[in-house]
Amino acid sequence: MRLYLVQHANAVSKDTDPLRPLSDAGRKDAFNMAAFLRTANITVNQVVHSGKLRAEETANALAEAVWPGQTPEAMDGIEPNDPTEHLYNAALTAGGDLMVVGHMPFMGRMAARCLTGAEDGATVAFEPGAVLCLERQEETWILDAFIKPSMVVEP
Repeated sequence: MRLYLVQHANAVSKDTDPLRPLSDAGRKDAFNMAAFLRTANITVNQVVHSGKLRAEETANALAEAVWPGQTPEAMDGIEPNDPTEHLYNAALTAGGDLMVVGHMPFMGRMAARCLTGAEDGATVAFEPGAVLCLERQEETWILDAFIKPSMVVEP
């Protein structure tokens, strides 16, 4: 099973819009990442997001490529400062590949938990719109891929 941890794409500032939708650059990055994932034939069994608008918009863009015809749903317990226990257990019982779109520092702590066994272990250099793929092999999570928007060529 694979777990895709995604930091939402770039959002507008809170001063610009308190709901913080994706910025023009964020929408472009999410679209480009979706195109890249589609070309790479990445598919998942479920896409979830934190419920915040910027995460939902990113999840919707990516789901069109990796989970076509389905609508991502909000998941409790993946807010920026939530503990990772809820998502970690959900990933272990997901029954298929799972994409989770959320926020820092949660995504960094979740990556550390999977890779090192501790939320405060070595982290990953997420940036807005980045996708980290972890693969579960027996009792161990391994880093399968890490793609940043700056690495993706426009379609």
